[in-house]
Amino acid sequence: MTYIKKININNLGLYQNFQWDVSVRDTPGNNVKEFKKENIIYGRNYSGKTTLSRIIRALETKVISPKYINPQFEIVLNDNSTINQSNFSANSLNVRCYNEDFIKENLRFIIDNSSDIKPFAILGENNEIEEQIKSIKDELGDSIGDSKTLKYKELEDLKLLVQEKGKEVESLKSALETQLSNKATRGTDSIKQQHIKFGEINYNITRLKQDIETVLDDAFIPIDSEQEAMNLQKIAEVQKANINYEILFNNVFDECVEEILKLLKQPLLDGNKISELLYNNELNQWVKTGYELHSKDRECECKFCGNKISSYRWEQLDNHFDEESKKLELSLNKYKTKIESELENSKKYILPSLDLFYINFHHDLEECNNEFNQYLQEYRTDLEFLLTKINDRLKEIHRPIENSYTPLFNEENFRSTITKFYEIRDRNNSYSNQLNDNKIQAKKELRLLEVKRFVDTIQYSRQKENIEVNELELNEKKIELTNLDGYIRAKEIEIEELTRQLNNEEEGARKVNEYLQNYFGHQSLELQAIEEEAESDKKIRFNIVRNGSIAYHLSEGECSIISFCYFMAKLDDVHTAGQQPIIFIDDPISSLDTNHIFYVYSLINNELFIKKRFEQIFISTHNLEFLKYLKRLNFSPKVQGHVQNEHFIINRYANHSTINLMPSYLKDYVTEFNFLFEQIYKCAKADIVNDENHSIFYNFGNNARKFLEALLFYKYPSRIDNQTKNANSKRLLKYFGNNQQATILTERVNNELSHLEEIFDRGMIPIEIPELKKVAQFILDKIKENDEDQYNALLESIGVEESVV
Repeated sequence: MTYIKKININNLGLYQNFQWDVSVRDTPGNNVKEFKKENIIYGRNYSGKTTLSRIIRALETKVISPKYINPQFEIVLNDNSTINQSNFSANSLNVRCYNEDFIKENLRFIIDNSSDIKPFAILGENNEIEEQIKSIKDELGDSIGDSKTLKYKELEDLKLLVQEKGKEVESLKSALETQLSNKATRGTDSIKQQHIKFGEINYNITRLKQDIETVLDDAFIPIDSEQEAMNLQKIAEVQKANINYEILFNNVFDECVEEILKLLKQPLLDGNKISELLYNNELNQWVKTGYELHSKDRECECKFCGNKISSYRWEQLDNHFDEESKKLELSLNKYKTKIESELENSKKYILPSLDLFYINFHHDLEECNNEFNQYLQEYRTDLEFLLTKINDRLKEIHRPIENSYTPLFNEENFRSTITKFYEIRDRNNSYSNQLNDNKIQAKKELRLLEVKRFVDTIQYSRQKENIEVNELELNEKKIELTNLDGYIRAKEIEIEELTRQLNNEEEGARKVNEYLQNYFGHQSLELQAIEEEAESDKKIRFNIVRNGSIAYHLSEGECSIISFCYFMAKLDDVHTAGQQPIIFIDDPISSLDTNHIFYVYSLINNELFIKKRFEQIFISTHNLEFLKYLKRLNFSPKVQGHVQNEHFIINRYANHSTINLMPSYLKDYVTEFNFLFEQIYKCAKADIVNDENHSIFYNFGNNARKFLEALLFYKYPSRIDNQTKNANSKRLLKYFGNNQQATILTERVNNELSHLEEIFDRGMIPIEIPELKKVAQFILDKIKENDEDQYNALLESIGVEESVV
């Protein structure tokens, strides 16, 4: 269902810069109101009703008058799409408009007696064709209203099914999209919000979908928990200084072992040795210590026994501790010192701390360190063996030691381990240059692991499969819908083709006459279809006849009735029958008496409103009597508590017009008396005069005169006063309490401003605004003084509530 909800008119006729949302608001609340299904529009003559109807008619004819210079308008539809002066000719709305342009185009005879009335055709009779049409219609069913049947019902059900299935698919997509959006960018646990961990500060749902494709690939292998922990440490690493650590190793064992083994097994001549010392190492050491202490002064007494050491004993001791023994002992002590020094130095053979290395190399470094320490321990063991043997020989210097020791230490392996360390060191140093790239890779692996866990948690693949299944079902139903719709359209075209064969212009004239006779009682006035031959073709034209003769001199009222009956009958032509168009009826009342006004109302109510033959309708009028009847139309019932009709008023201010909501005194009371009272009230209460309210002063004379005539006649309906020339003056004097001055002033304002006859110069000078306000206020005060209940009722009718002082 498509209908019009607003119209903005920047430039067209009397409308200049008219913005719907600014002007059409309710009170109180100041809420924007829109067109509804049924719309009643009131406006005085020349206020802009016909201009509005021409905008709507342009939607029907696809043409707008070239006399409008630079027209600018915008029609807003209920789906918020717009139609404007640039694209109106391409619109697809089904519109039927009745206004003076419709009359000029279709009923030229009314304006020019030498012209014809454009004929139109409605369905005639042909049993065979009608049977074909009936057969097709019986197959298609009923397409009108809410009670569709057969193919139309099937089509409607299929549309609803497609709509519901579409909603279901959109709901499934929306649910998945929300999950993806939340994971990508929303919340503290989203990937974007954890960009320090996952490395994507500009991450979005598009990137997430790309990552999902990656993790769902069969070739993808996520990192394990151990690698995850390592990656977390990696991304926290800061750049480390380069490591230049060197291990300066000299194999002392290999340097000394051969010579030491020789010294250990080197024999000493023992012919001149003191035998008891040779076999008692402790005693030998004790004697040697004494020998060394006393050698400095051989004349001294023994420090132990106090006796003097004899020359013979010194000779024995000199032979025992000879140069060869000393030399051996000196050599052994030299190697002992060297080995002890190397053992102490070997404690410094350590690899650098793991803290100096990136976490990526800790594992390799630990393995290297274990090998290094193992080989170093073997090296120390070999040195300690030599040291032990040296000590043993020094204790028994005269006793050679035979040894066939096999070393544990393998220098080649040890140096290979050192080389492995250097490789780790160099790779670690190079890692600094690649740290940023390595962190990026680590974060990417963490992110993909997170995405993999996410898709597993939400069962992403199952959701996608479910969406695809439902989309497949939806597409199948759409194809089915398209095929069925195409089939129905083809059948409808077939009906149109058959219907064209039944076109009967005489039926069009008969329908007009039916409306004329049934609603207006015009038995003598009718539309006549005349068949003529033109170049071997049959041609139909319409004439208006009265009592069988062409009616040349039609009254204005007759013209209005015929033209409107013609429009109503044309709604049954072959192009409109069975449809529900948007209808605009512009002021169908012109010079009609009360009875005919009622008949027009009845025709609209019975044929349009009761039968619900429109999608949307607009009816405009300048006639308050007709407006009163329009209140009685069979408006559509409320939908979800909302009324389906609205009332508007078109106001003209100086040289421009505007559309507003109809005030309550017109909508609810609908009498000219209430309207005239409002105009007088506005004049009395206006603080300033501007373009917006100037008309209430300009029209004050007419408004006041008509209001007072009505008020005084119902107050003093005496026929005696009516027989005098100045009957109204007497009524006015009586109503004003014999106040001659007030009566004269009021009459002067009313007469001079409502008539220019004999006082033509009055039209050449400005209106005295203060004088008018004074008279208007005086009239209000007198109404309130004479009948306060009536005064309050009039205020209520125009929606005014005066504060009590």
